[in-house]
Formats: sequence, structure tokens, C-alpha cells
Amino acid sequence: MIPTLDLSHFTAGTEQQRRQFADGLLASLIDTGFVKIINHGLDQKKLDEVFTWSKKFFRQPVDAKNEIANVTGPKPVRGYSGVSVEYVSRLVDDKTSKPITDSKEHFDLGPANDLEFPNQWPKSAELEGFRPFMEKLYEEGNGICLTLLGALEISLGLKPESLKERSIPNAADLRLTHYPEISIKEMRTGHTSRIAPHSDWGIITLLFQDNTGGLEVEDRFRPGSFFPVEPDDTTEMIVNAGDTLMRWTNGKVVAGVHQVTVPEQLKKMDEITIPERYSVAHLFKAQRQVSIAPLSQFVTTEEPAKYPQMTALQYHRQVQNLLFT
Repeated sequence: MIPTLDLSHFTAGTEQQRRQFADGLLASLIDTGFVKIINHGLDQKKLDEVFTWSKKFFRQPVDAKNEIANVTGPKPVRGYSGVSVEYVSRLVDDKTSKPITDSKEHFDLGPANDLEFPNQWPKSAELEGFRPFMEKLYEEGNGICLTLLGALEISLGLKPESLKERSIPNAADLRLTHYPEISIKEMRTGHTSRIAPHSDWGIITLLFQDNTGGLEVEDRFRPGSFFPVEPDDTTEMIVNAGDTLMRWTNGKVVAGVHQVTVPEQLKKMDEITIPERYSVAHLFKAQRQVSIAPLSQFVTTEEPAKYPQMTALQYHRQVQNLLFT
């Protein structure tokens, strides 16, 4: 069971409520790698608009989407990536083994002022308004992430701003994902998944999903076993710890492993087509030139550093090489 926390208790509560939220956030991330958040500032109307825009984008002809195709390589993803372009299974499996195909397509954007890795935007007149909406959503997601890092600074006993300052200027990615409908038989071959088991490589991820189902989280007490995370409603925000937070805390907070597979209510059925699924993820990352080696506060003689010195961008490039090759 993943706990649910009320972010308003931290942003507008008493000192006791703020502390309780901060401690609850850390405890849930340590125990499960995940937490559910309500009253985070994005209401039903806003999230309905997010999914409406996402559907408009993915329902374009393939040729139109490919006009802004991401150029694969060791860099942040920008623009459109088609079905079966990424191989997430390579993040946990031997690179030489046959990868599991990810049956998904996605659109990614980064900072609006990113000159090094500029965004790509759809050109269709039907998507006029898409860019300003997504740029605003991106900034709102960054604000929520910085608030959550502030809470973690308290519960981890860190100096105020010590995590936040490592995240500015930001290098987050906002990803819209569409999982096309797929037969349950194809999913059961073992060669195809909606997205294979993996952890995210940033600090934390904010996730919103529709009500299709299929998201599963690895049980920390039974490695290799997964349990479903069904959406109570589409305003519920799921937060997971990423590899960077795990590295900074020297393994105190372990990144949450998750996958998207057959929805729980369909697993016993045969000859069925699994409906399409939409999700929106805000992948919050460290500033590109910041080290993601363990922070000194988490390194002792008894607990030496478990992870090597490396910048956030170096790690990002290492991961991208696995995903797209």
C-alpha cells in the first residue's frame, strides 16, 4: 500500500503539520519508493486539459508527428518518439540480451530557454495553444518538485536549499505518453510490454495517469514481485524516487522500480484488446553539471560512498545510450 499525503499540510499548515508531511514523505519513499499526493495545486480542470492536448497530439497522422521526431543519442529527448523506439528493459537487463519492446509513443520537452537542447513543437494549426499550455505546465511541475525537495531537506536533516540549489537551473523533462491499444496475447509473449521494469534516473518524478490501469510497483519486501497502483482519481499525483536521489543519499532512499503492463482487472481474460492508455510524467532532474555522487552527510567510515563521482548530464548520457542503441 502506498501512503497518500496532503501537500497543503506542508504549504499552508502549522509547523507540526509541515514536519509530519516531511517525515511522511521520506518514510514512504524509503519504504516503497513511491507516495501519492493530493492538493498539489493542479485541479481537475487543468488535468483534463492536459489529457485533451495529449490526445490531440498523438491522434495526428504519423507523418505530422515525425516532423518533430527526436534525434536519438546521448542527450535529453526532445520532440516525438514513436512506438518501439526506446528499450527501457536495457536499463536493468544485460545490454547484449534481446530487449523487450516498449509499446508506447511519447512527446518530450525541457526548459523553454534551453539553447543546448532546444524543444521541438508541433506545427499543426489544430495544436495552436499546445506550446504555451505545456510550457506553463512545465513550470508548475517544477514548482511542485522544488516544494517536495524542501520537505525532503527537512526530513533528511539537510541544510535548507541544499537539494534545491542542485536543481537550478532546472533540467527537467515533461513527457506525454500514449500506449496504443494492444492484444493481451501479444503482451503475454514476453517480447512486448507497455514499459518494462525500470527506475527513473532523475531526482523525483511526478506522474498523472488516466483510469485505464496497468501501472505496477515493485514490492520492496519481495523483489521481482509487483503490485498494481490503481488511480483513485485522475487528480491524484504519484511521486517516485529516482536514481539521483538514491545516489545523493548513498542508498538511504532507493529508487522506485515500476512497470506498465496488463491492467489488473484484465489479467484473467483471453482474446481481449487492452485499451489505450495516457500518462503525463514530470521527470525532475539535477542541474546538468552538478555531481550526483553521494552527499558528504551520507558517507561515513561504516557507510562509504556506493556510487562514483559523475555529473547529472554524464549519467543522463549513459542512460540514453542504453535506451536507444
